[in-house]
Amino acid sequence: MSAGEPQSVSAAKALEVARSGRPKSTSPRHRRQHAPHIDALIRLVSVRIVRLSEVILRIGTLAFKERFGVKPTDLRILVILGAHQPISVNEVSRRTHVDKAWISRSLGGLLRRRLIGKTGHPSDSRASLLSLTDKGEALLREIAPVAQEYQRQLLQGQRARDVERMLDLLSAQAEQMFQTAMREKSRAARR
Repeated sequence: MSAGEPQSVSAAKALEVARSGRPKSTSPRHRRQHAPHIDALIRLVSVRIVRLSEVILRIGTLAFKERFGVKPTDLRILVILGAHQPISVNEVSRRTHVDKAWISRSLGGLLRRRLIGKTGHPSDSRASLLSLTDKGEALLREIAPVAQEYQRQLLQGQRARDVERMLDLLSAQAEQMFQTAMREKSRAARR
């Protein structure tokens, strides 16, 4: 099997790996009844999305780090560069929602591997712009079918359009809530 061919990962195996090798206990003595407020918190969409994200991140780390030498943050940077190049480090940080210092550390490895290139910013001598190199673009072309296969497995039995619509709605609502919270925080700070 070549590096570009999708590998099938069973849902059970992925979940087992995501749980760091701890098998799920099915015995009744391991099932606990939680207090109502704990159950309510466990069922929060935000808690469930974070957990889902963590599992998907672990699967991605296994899939992309081992096969392509790319960590999840590196992949996020490469994808953003592919979509918005040339782009500044600050803009990469903003678009990936990753701390600028973390982005800077990741960029070192991507530059050494010649997956990205850096040029001077035309209007700010202190800043630079980042772009994918041909090697970086080739790597993304190799990764894309593997990522699409993992997504196909994840969404199996669901209509992709419905999932996308729900994610778009949740993202828009969350962004609106965040902007409102930031305005309220700003108002409170001025008082």
